[in-house]
Amino acid sequence: MLDWFANRWNDGIDFLWRLVLSIYDMLKDFFMWCIDSLMDVAIVILDGLGSIMDGLDVAKYFTMLPPETIYMLKIIGFSEAMGMIVTCIGIRFIIQMIPFVRWGS
Repeated sequence: MLDWFANRWNDGIDFLWRLVLSIYDMLKDFFMWCIDSLMDVAIVILDGLGSIMDGLDVAKYFTMLPPETIYMLKIIGFSEAMGMIVTCIGIRFIIQMIPFVRWGS
């Protein structure tokens, strides 16, 4: 009679342990889903930055330059470099606006 009770007790303990592990896995998967969703949003935002940077094509605003110079500016990626510089300056400005965050600048 006690063997039956001991087996049921061990089955109950195993069930509770599996339940705890399942809840842990569920919480871990939920956390990973939240992180994945945030990364998807970040990718959408970063993809949208490309269309914003299209207006920074500096070479098309210099009509006084010869066509060879404008062509060379496009080949070396001058517009992309200017976009990176403007983005970096913007990020630095945003970081400077956060109180108590001065990373040596």
